[in-house]
Formats: sequence, structure tokens, C-alpha cells
Amino acid sequence: MLPLPDCSGYDQLRHKPVLHTRERDLNPQKKPESQGILLIRPTLKIAGGFIAVCRIDQELNETAVRQLDVAGAPDHEWPGLFKLIEKQLVQGRRQFILDLQKVPWMNSRGLGRLIEMWKLIGDAGGQAVLVCAPGRILTILEISQVSLIMNPVLTLNEAVQVLGKKAG
Repeated sequence: MLPLPDCSGYDQLRHKPVLHTRERDLNPQKKPESQGILLIRPTLKIAGGFIAVCRIDQELNETAVRQLDVAGAPDHEWPGLFKLIEKQLVQGRRQFILDLQKVPWMNSRGLGRLIEMWKLIGDAGGQAVLVCAPGRILTILEISQVSLIMNPVLTLNEAVQVLGKKAG
């Protein structure tokens, strides 16, 4: 019996890396500029809350897209959020704002989910801006040095401006 070829991301005939299905799906041929900015705004409490997902324009006008309920203990899962982001990436959206101003605290699990989301968007060629007011969350980001990578801004207006500069 012949051994199976190693198909781990390399086209042996063309000697080039092969994009895995997920990478291909997240890199569509659509123009990203036409999709606008997606605003993700979690509002979390000790047990539950929700994540509002909106489109936002340069004048800070918001249009609701979806609301995801968050239930359970303080270690919140973000149900459906990653699938929603993947779907938006497939549809060509490349600009995201994550507004953490209504998140009272974050532990290492939340920090891990934040990094995972940041990586998902970046790996697909997207841009994300983090909005974080001074306080607990910003302190956690600074202590963990995640702020060095994500460069949080203090207001939604600043986030829209940053994405405008990156797109231009």
C-alpha cells in the first residue's frame, strides 16, 4: 500500500503554499471599501448581557444589524460572534470596531477571546480598532501588554478616524 501524500498546505506540483478552505473563504475577491465599518459593542453584566452589532458610518450614524444575547456566569462566551465576524469577512467587510466601554471587567479568558477575534480579523486582511475608556479594561490591556498590539483609542470618533486613515 502506498503512503498518502502530505497535503498540509503545500501544492507539490506548483511549489506554492495552498490556502486552506477557511483562508480562501475569508479572502474574497470583493472590494472591502464598499462594506463599511462594523461596530461590535458588548454590554456585559455579572450574569449575562448582550452584544450589539451595528454598521457605523463616518458621521457616527449607527444601523442595527443584530443583537447577540450573552448568558451565564461571569466567564461570558460570545455565542455566535465569531461566526458573524467570519460571515462578514466572507461578504467582503474588512473594517471593525470593538467598543469595550460597557464591559466592566475582563479576565484571562476574555482577553484570550479578544486576541482570538483580533487574529481572525487580521488574518483575513481586515482592520480592527479597539475603543476602551480609561479604567479597569484599559489597565488590564496595558498590564498584559496587549495594548501594544491593539493600540486602543478612547472614543468611537477616534476609532472611525483611524479606520478612515487606514483605508485612505
